[in-house]
Amino acid sequence: MVQHGRNKKRRAGRIGRTKLKNRNYQFFKPPQFADAVVKKSWDPKRSPAENMAKLGLRTNNEKDFLTNPGSANTVEGILGKAVELYDIPDSDDIPKSTLRMLPVSIENQEYMVKLFAKYGNDYTRMTRDMKLNNMQHTVKQLQKIGARFLLLDKSQIRVEMPDNVKELMA
Repeated sequence: MVQHGRNKKRRAGRIGRTKLKNRNYQFFKPPQFADAVVKKSWDPKRSPAENMAKLGLRTNNEKDFLTNPGSANTVEGILGKAVELYDIPDSDDIPKSTLRMLPVSIENQEYMVKLFAKYGNDYTRMTRDMKLNNMQHTVKQLQKIGARFLLLDKSQIRVEMPDNVKELMA
C-alpha cells in the first residue's frame, strides 16, 4: 500500500496530533493576593466588583465624577477644593534648541558636494560612479537630494564647498 507521504506529514506535525495543550489559564489568570485577609475573603466564583464591594471598596468611581461633579463623593466635595499634589515652579528661561533638523543631513551634504564637484548637474553620470555613489542612489533619489541641497541657505550648509559647486548654487 502507498502511504502518500504519511511519514513526512507525521514528522511535520500535520497528522497524528491527539493531545491538546492544557489551556486552563491561557487567557485568565486568577488574582494572587499577598494580604491574608483579602485572600481569605475573596470568592473566586464572584465578580471582582462584588468581591471588592464585600471588602468595602468601590470599583468604578468615575461614574460619580461624571454624573455629579459637585457631589460629596468627588475630591472637591470632600476637601472643598482640589489638592495640588506637586508644586512645580515655572521656569523663566526655557532654552530652545538651536539645532533644528536640516533639510539635507550633514552626511548627505558631504555626499552631494563630492558628486557635484566631479559631475556638476549630470545625475546619470553620478549614478554610474560606484566609488563616489557608494550608496547606489538612483537618478531620482540623487535629483531629490541634489535639489534640496541646491536650495539650502548659507546658514544651513555645514560642509566646505569647492568653487564649481558654489556656482551651481548661485
